[in-house]
Amino acid sequence: MDAQTRLEIQNLTEQQQQYVIQTLPAKEKSLSSAYIFWVLFGAHYFYLHKPFKNIFLWLLCCIYIGVIWWVFDLFRMKSLVADCNREIAKQVIHDAILLYPKPQKVHGETIDAEFEESKKEEKA
Repeated sequence: MDAQTRLEIQNLTEQQQQYVIQTLPAKEKSLSSAYIFWVLFGAHYFYLHKPFKNIFLWLLCCIYIGVIWWVFDLFRMKSLVADCNREIAKQVIHDAILLYPKPQKVHGETIDAEFEESKKEEKA
């Protein structure tokens, strides 16, 4: 998890933070797996959620230009995985915000507080 993602998580509610902390590690991509896909199948872009780029790489390999690109990716793999994980983190944070929205404030009080007060008045 990079520093920017940590800052974004700090701005979330506690419930949203818990969701992100629990979900993000399961969805993040590992550098070692990306290298395995790179070596065995040349399918590292599929693993990093970029299938069209991988198909284009395979097509270029037919005329040997793709081989140069494939070798170049060996040295870029760390940044490729970091970029993919950054996108995954943005999506998980977005999902957390949608699943657990912040309580809205009305005249300095939250709507939830007004709802609780109305329930107490109904019971009385």
